[in-house]
Amino acid sequence: MLTLNIAYFKSKPVNIPKITILIEHGYHIGDLIERLEEIYPQIIVKIRFERSSKPSKQEKAAQGKSGFFPAVER
Repeated sequence: MLTLNIAYFKSKPVNIPKITILIEHGYHIGDLIERLEEIYPQIIVKIRFERSSKPSKQEKAAQGKSGFFPAVER
């Protein structure tokens, strides 16, 4: 999805704060950065990645959930 919106990142000024992209634990940040830099080398000065918090089994049970479910939005 980021590759489809690359024009937005190219037009974004460098002097404003970075955009934080929240990702789940199944993604490898290094691979994402590598692929995005192939398309737009300066993208890493405009974005940063942050892993979403992973709920414990007790937290899942308290919410009535089990297995995989989407990351929590901020």
